[in-house]
Amino acid sequence: MDIAIGSQPGMWQRTSSDAHCSDVIAPGVALLAVADGFGVVRGSGIGGVALALLRDSLKRRVRGVDPASLRAALSAAFSTANARVYAQTGSHDDYVAGGASLTAVLVTGDHAIVGHVGESRAYLARDGGLSLLTDDDALQGEGWSPTRTTTTPTEARYGSLLTRTLGTQATLEASVLHVRLMAGDSLVLCTDGVHRHISGDEIAYALGGTDGASDVVSRLLTMRKMRSAGEGGTLIIGRQLSEVVPLAPAGGFSPFAPRTIALACALLAIAALIALAIAHVVFGP
Repeated sequence: MDIAIGSQPGMWQRTSSDAHCSDVIAPGVALLAVADGFGVVRGSGIGGVALALLRDSLKRRVRGVDPASLRAALSAAFSTANARVYAQTGSHDDYVAGGASLTAVLVTGDHAIVGHVGESRAYLARDGGLSLLTDDDALQGEGWSPTRTTTTPTEARYGSLLTRTLGTQATLEASVLHVRLMAGDSLVLCTDGVHRHISGDEIAYALGGTDGASDVVSRLLTMRKMRSAGEGGTLIIGRQLSEVVPLAPAGGFSPFAPRTIALACALLAIAALIALAIAHVVFGP
């Protein structure tokens, strides 16, 4: 996989409330995720706490690459992270201490399992176009239409009221989607601090060239900064998606594992000593 991540604080922020993750959580399974939180848990931003809980839960649950089991594991991980954050924020019936938007994708082979809650987003770039894979859990301000998959930076989006986030309710059923990937596809994950200022068409255009993921991320975040974004923003781009860490052959044996190489070298050395001994006996000193 060609993966690049970029994150920027807002104009008036010293640090961003965003968090991100790019990790191999099991043989052949990669996790890409972004989060944007509000509030704190024991002095730490809720976005980072929620994302760490989700990742740790997945590492315990994922034991294979079957899409159905990965979908169940991702849904359960969202529920576990939600319960932990909700318990730690001290939420009450009359107020909410904090929560997070979180979008996560498990990638294995030509399968992508997308989990989502809140206002962060996941896109699929294919054949020059860009499709939105998630729905914002928010009531939008002026200029928003539920039928649009992209917005231009000049369209007014005056605030939004989040209708569902991780950690603001006792139980959570995240939205989970299974997508089949094709050669040449790219995945884009971002927080609202990116998609409020960069349109889907601009993302698609940036992905249309031959540049690597890091160059695309750099270009888009530079564009975002020039538009004086007040809030922080995080962007992940994944290309060459089928090139996840390869699975070992059945039985867990790998011909290139260090122990296998060491054993082969030892056997070759023994064979060489035996050959020398035979030559000494046959031909003499």
